[in-house]
Amino acid sequence: MNRQEFLSRVGIGVGAIVLTHCMTACSSGGDDTPAPSTPGTGSGGKTNLSLNLNDAANGALKQNGGFLYKDGVIIARTKDGEFIAVAQACTHQGTTVQFDAAGNRLHCPNHGSNFKIDGSVINGPAGSPLKKFKTSFDAATNTLKVTE
Repeated sequence: MNRQEFLSRVGIGVGAIVLTHCMTACSSGGDDTPAPSTPGTGSGGKTNLSLNLNDAANGALKQNGGFLYKDGVIIARTKDGEFIAVAQACTHQGTTVQFDAAGNRLHCPNHGSNFKIDGSVINGPAGSPLKKFKTSFDAATNTLKVTE
């Protein structure tokens, strides 16, 4: 085998390997771009968060008016002590909403949309409510669960 024939065969072999890899990636939908996930799941499954309020990372929820963000969900404790959880992305353009404890509402700082604590729209430009999650608090273990 001469040099030209050798290089030709190597090139064809490398091309076949690359083509096989591309075909495999295309058939499995693999473009290495993560699929959008449902809030609170990280992988598109059901929301199932468990927050121990004794953990420093969750300490904001010990006081009325405190809030935190976890896995695409804003979890807050209203001024009356009720726990709420809604998707943190404004339905207008996806900006992270903030909890306004004094107004007992959620506010989007980007364009001024406001939402009730149940996620329903008070004023736009957002036209759709924030997704609401169920919360349950176990005082014995000081654990808050957030589920769909």
